[in-house]
Amino acid sequence: MKYFTYLFKYLAYLFLTGMAIAAIINLIISLTKANDHLLLEIVIILLYLLILSIFGFLFYFHKKSIWQFLSAQKKRRLLYLVGTVILIIWQIVMIINLTTYVGWDPQQTLLSVVDRSHMQGWLYDYLSYYPNNLSLYYLLIFIRQFCSLTHLSFSMLTINYFNMIIMDIAFLFLILAIKYFTNNRIISLLGFTTILFLLGFSPWIIVTYTDTLSLLPVSLGLLALALLIRKRNYYTAILFGLAGSWCFFVKPSSSIYYITAIIILILVSIIHKNWANIILTALACLTTFLVSTGIQLFNTHQTIYPIDSSVSMSPTQYLMMGAQGNGGYNLQDVLSDINDPDKANLPHKNITKYCQRVKKMGIIGYSKFLINKFYWTNNDGSLGWGVEGGPDFINQTIRPYSADFGGLLRRFYWPLGNWSWMFYAIAQLIWISATILLVFSFRAVDYLSEITKNWLYLTIFGNNLFLLLFEAGRSRFLIQFLPILIFIIALSLYFLLFKDQSLSHKSVDSNYSVKIN
Repeated sequence: MKYFTYLFKYLAYLFLTGMAIAAIINLIISLTKANDHLLLEIVIILLYLLILSIFGFLFYFHKKSIWQFLSAQKKRRLLYLVGTVILIIWQIVMIINLTTYVGWDPQQTLLSVVDRSHMQGWLYDYLSYYPNNLSLYYLLIFIRQFCSLTHLSFSMLTINYFNMIIMDIAFLFLILAIKYFTNNRIISLLGFTTILFLLGFSPWIIVTYTDTLSLLPVSLGLLALALLIRKRNYYTAILFGLAGSWCFFVKPSSSIYYITAIIILILVSIIHKNWANIILTALACLTTFLVSTGIQLFNTHQTIYPIDSSVSMSPTQYLMMGAQGNGGYNLQDVLSDINDPDKANLPHKNITKYCQRVKKMGIIGYSKFLINKFYWTNNDGSLGWGVEGGPDFINQTIRPYSADFGGLLRRFYWPLGNWSWMFYAIAQLIWISATILLVFSFRAVDYLSEITKNWLYLTIFGNNLFLLLFEAGRSRFLIQFLPILIFIIALSLYFLLFKDQSLSHKSVDSNYSVKIN
């Protein structure tokens, strides 16, 4: 198993190092394009570095007292309370002041709920072509029914409040998952801090789509996996299987962590000849299969929105799109598949086109293409805010850029706002810090159990391999993988801040690390 660990580790940190380099390059490029606000952007960078330096000195000279403070349960609860109150207040403020109509796929799904009769052409059967958005459709149907029963207005505001609730529950599950993975409450608190900076104040809360919705099943899956490793019983195996099937349904690519976990669980169990754990893993897989089959049967037989499975787009479409331009969305490829009458042969046609594109680029050309695609997928600290759908990302004309607080907030967050460069600069600085912490996490991750660390390494590799092969090319696709990255960042922060009270195999693995290996 040692050789597998080395292989997975080096592959994972090759990608993590690339992420940090891409983030730094993007900041440098943005500075060259800053023009009239170059000086102000430099000031923001210097202020950010100053704040980091101040915190660094505080931790260096008061490490022991800070450790004692964080070790006290009441103090940690106080920090959780303060952080949660600030988070929820700011989320509500963002929803009230930033909510507007969203374009691209969220818009088509919403129209399928409220105004399908006026959708023209293939868009009338939008969900038959793209059933991967059925989870969002069902959620919107549920919200509309909820509004009808409670006499509330079915609006974007209400939809985004549900998005907030889903994201916050996901944050809770993720914090618990980190706690059970590490058996260390300070690391879980650092995970909460990381969540606040990477997602808590993100404007993505006003875009209710499968990117943010997938955070819940992924975080539940991480919690279930941690419990499975720790408790090793049938209930946790079933919970893990349920979470896996939920991920497949909400956003199939978000289930990579589940697939890699199954691989590692089987591999470690075979190496250590622990056949009882093979049964638990098989139970998780069986649960996933049965629940996914049930969901598929429901999708094909429900009458709310009859699905014509004969026109459903093949996943190979995303593979084909992933081999052109920057590896992102290509309308010509989409319309070509939609208008092709021979839907049965689309998988073969798409794979053939993918192979033709790769062959045309050649080995060197394709290598350059993958490096460029990797850069565009991982470089943006705003997680692709404002990129999807171009000018139709969100409706930025329906609400004024007034002088009141709401108007100022829209100027700061909305892509066309005259202060949006400040948001992008701050988000980029935070992202650079996060990716650097990812790079320097290699020592901290080594202190985890055999299963956990190999699973993390393989998941990082799997996530990046998927993004290199299939449609990506913008950082929005990283949102679904953030729970994994947040876990690693929290570990890295702990190791960096409290090296004297550093991670020990005993404190991190506790008693459960050997239960399933």
